[in-house]
Amino acid sequence: MLYRPATRPSLLRTVWDELQPYPGRLDLSVRMAVLCVLVVVVAMANKVPEAALSCYLIFFASKDNSGSGIIIGLGLIFAASVGIMLGVLFLMISAGSPFMRLAFIAAFTFGGMYFSQATRLGPMAGTVGFVFAFVMTLYDIIPIAEILTRALTWMWVVVFFPMFFLVLINVVAPRSPARLLREILANRFNAAADLVAGVEGAEKRAQTLLGEGNEKASTYQRMARLLSLATKTDNARSGRLIDLSYRMLALSLVRTQEGREPQPELAARLHGYAEAVSDKRLVERPMAVLGARDELTELIDETGIALSPAYVPAMVETEPGEPLLAPDAFHNSRYTQFALKTLLAVMICYIAYTALDWFEIHTAMITCFYVALGTTGETMHKLTLRIVGCLIGAAMGVGAIIFLMPHMTDIGHLVLLIGAGSFIAAWISNGSERISYMGWQAALAFFLCTLGGFGPVFDIGVATNRIIGIIFGNIVVSVIFSTIWPVSIGGNVRKALAGAIDVLASALRGKPLTTHRASAFYMSAREADRGSELLEFESERVRKSEITSGEADILLSEIKALSAPVLVLASESQSLRGVPRYVKAATVRFESAVAQWLDNRASDIKNGHWADRTRPWDGSVKTVEIAFARAQRQAADQGRRLPAAVRKEMAARLRLYRQMDARIAQMAANVRVA
Repeated sequence: MLYRPATRPSLLRTVWDELQPYPGRLDLSVRMAVLCVLVVVVAMANKVPEAALSCYLIFFASKDNSGSGIIIGLGLIFAASVGIMLGVLFLMISAGSPFMRLAFIAAFTFGGMYFSQATRLGPMAGTVGFVFAFVMTLYDIIPIAEILTRALTWMWVVVFFPMFFLVLINVVAPRSPARLLREILANRFNAAADLVAGVEGAEKRAQTLLGEGNEKASTYQRMARLLSLATKTDNARSGRLIDLSYRMLALSLVRTQEGREPQPELAARLHGYAEAVSDKRLVERPMAVLGARDELTELIDETGIALSPAYVPAMVETEPGEPLLAPDAFHNSRYTQFALKTLLAVMICYIAYTALDWFEIHTAMITCFYVALGTTGETMHKLTLRIVGCLIGAAMGVGAIIFLMPHMTDIGHLVLLIGAGSFIAAWISNGSERISYMGWQAALAFFLCTLGGFGPVFDIGVATNRIIGIIFGNIVVSVIFSTIWPVSIGGNVRKALAGAIDVLASALRGKPLTTHRASAFYMSAREADRGSELLEFESERVRKSEITSGEADILLSEIKALSAPVLVLASESQSLRGVPRYVKAATVRFESAVAQWLDNRASDIKNGHWADRTRPWDGSVKTVEIAFARAQRQAADQGRRLPAAVRKEMAARLRLYRQMDARIAQMAANVRVA
C-alpha cells in the first residue's frame, strides 16, 4: 500500500490553529501588555522620548521563563551602555567625513550579517551590526555632535527603564523555569501513557513534543540552576528525567506505529509519574514491572528510580559544545554572498531616503536587517509576516486615531488603548514561529501610530511614512534575494531528510537509540516538514531544479513509515542466543544491506538526485526467512525444537524485517519526476 503524506491544511485553517490558546499563552500576553502600560505611564509622566521603541523592546526581550527574561533584560542594558559609548566614539572619528561614515556603515553591516551566518551568534551578531550602522546614519539628521551625543544619551534611558520593568516583573511575579520544566516532563509522561494505552490522536501530540527536542527543557534546567531554584541533586534528577522521558516517548511512539497492543498497566504507571512530577513530589521506588521485559519497561523502572528519594546522581560526561565559528566560516561563499546581498539592500534604502531627504522612511533600512535570512524561502516568509503584521498594527493605530483619540482626555484612556493593542499583538507574537514575527510588527506599527508624542495623536503622517519605509524595504530585499545568488531552502530540506535517514542507518549498525539520536531523527523530520512549508514562499525561478514541497512531503512520509520498525529494532536488545551462526549471519547481512541502501539514498538526496530511481531493492529478507526455516528443520531432524524464547525473538525480528522490506521496496519503486 502506498504511504502518502497527510494533506496540509489551508492557509486560513493554519492561521486559525496558530491563534488558539495553549497553557501559558494568556499569562504571557497579559504580562507583556502590563509591561507596555507601565512603560507608557513612565514615558508620558517623565517625557521620555521614543516611547514606541521602549514598548517594542518589551516584545523583543520577553521570554517564557524568568531566568531568560532577567538575563536578556540585563544584557540589553549592558549592551546599550557599551554600544552608545562606542557609537559616540565612532561618530567623533567620522564626524567630518561623510565617506568615512559610509565606510563604517558598510563595514558594520557586512560584518554583522556575515557573522550572523558563520557563527552561533546568529541574529545577535546581526543586531550588533545594525545598531552601529544605524547610529552612523543619525549624523545626517542631527549634524551637531553635541546635540547628537545628548540624543544618544536619551537612547540609553529609552532602553533602560523598559528593561528595568522587565527584570522587576520577572523577580516579583516569576514564571519559574523549574515549574515550566516540570510541565514539559509531565506532558511527555502523559503523552507516552496515551500512546501505550492506545488513545486516539496521541501520535500527533507525541510527534509535536519530540520535534521540539530537548533544547527548551535543557534551557529551563540551566535557568533553574542559575536562579538557585533547584538543589544539586534535584538538578541532576531533572537532567536524568529529561533524558528518560524523551527516550520513553520516542519508544512509545514507534511501538504504537509498529502496531503493539495497548498496555493499560504501563499507562497507569506513566500517568502516576506525570502526577508526581507536576506535584513536585518524590515517589517510593515502585516494584519492577512484571511480565515480559523490554526496553520500555526498563525505562519505566529507571524513571521510578530517578523519582525516588534514594536517587543518587551519577557522574555524567558532558558533551563538548558547538564551536563559536562554523567549520566552513572562512571558505563558504554563501556567507559572503548573504552579507553582500544584505549590504546592497541596506545601501539602496539608505541612499534612497537620504537623497530624497525623507528620513521618516528610515524603517526601510531597518527592515533589510531583520527580514534578511539565509535562504529565499525564509526571507520571503519573514517578509510576508512583516508586511501583514505592519498592516494589522497600522489598521489598529489609524482606527484608534480616527475613532478614539478625539475622545481621549487623560492618561487612563491611553492606558486602556495601549493595553488592548499590546495584548492583541502579544497574543499573536506568542504563537509559533509561523506567525510570531507578525505580532512583533503589529506591535511596532501600532505603537508608532499611537505614541508619537506626549499627548493625543491626530497626525497619521509619521506612522504612514514609517509603514511606507517598511514596505519599500521589503520590496528591495525581495527583489535582491530572489535575483542575486538566490538560495532555495530546498537544500536545507534535503539535508534534513538525509539527516533523518542517517539516524536510521546508524541504528541498523547496532548503535543504540540514545536520546541524542532520537532527538536528531525527530528534529530533522520537523525541520524538513517546516522547510517544506517555506518552499511555498519561493518562486519557480528560485526553486528551479530543486526539490518541491510535494516531493519533500512524500519523502518525509516514507522515512517516517520506515522509522517505526527500524527504531523498534534499535531500541530492543535482541541477542539471538541459541541460533546457528548462519542465522545470525543472515540477519547481519540483511541489516547491513538496509543500512547501505539508506546510506546511498541519503547521499542521493544530499547530492540532488532525490527523484532518481537509482537504488533498486532486491528484497533480501528472504535469505533470513530461509536461514530461520533451515534452523527449525535441523532442530526437528534432531528430535527437538528451538527454545521458545529464541523462536519468539526471531519471529518478532522477522516481523520487523518484513515491514522494512516492504517499505524500502515501496520507496525504491516510487519514482518521481524532478
